[in-house]
Amino acid sequence: MAKVFAAVALAAFTAACGSNSPTGPSGMTPASMAGTWAGSSSDSSNSMGTGSMMGQAGLGAMTWQLTQSGSTVTGSMSFSGMQGGRAGSFSGTMSGEVMTLVMDLPSGSMMSSGCSARATGTARVSGTTMTGSYSGSNSCTGAFANGQMTMTRR
Repeated sequence: MAKVFAAVALAAFTAACGSNSPTGPSGMTPASMAGTWAGSSSDSSNSMGTGSMMGQAGLGAMTWQLTQSGSTVTGSMSFSGMQGGRAGSFSGTMSGEVMTLVMDLPSGSMMSSGCSARATGTARVSGTTMTGSYSGSNSCTGAFANGQMTMTRR
């Protein structure tokens, strides 16, 4: 009888730990991020002009093309004012409705072709709207902070 109980307990424990449920670290099902998101951003680089990060003059609206697998979000990002430039990359991790994110703009993706930038931040999703904050660094102009963004699912 003890062997049967041990086998049942082991099976129950294995099933509980081996779940493939797409939940985040907090046990919450992550919000769906897959699809196209578009919006605007501003940060301390707005006053720096061309060659800065998100808020630089002439960049225009930001667009993300995202895919999602469980809590992992990846994709590309572009700006309406950057015709012909290389796309940037986007990665994030969802925990419920909150995402930690990384945005990378490689050399050749910005108005100043030799510059690159990286921003990290967090965003909260509510239905088809996402609001967030970020900070980072541009290889040509240095650090930027106080970033705010608002994105809408298209």
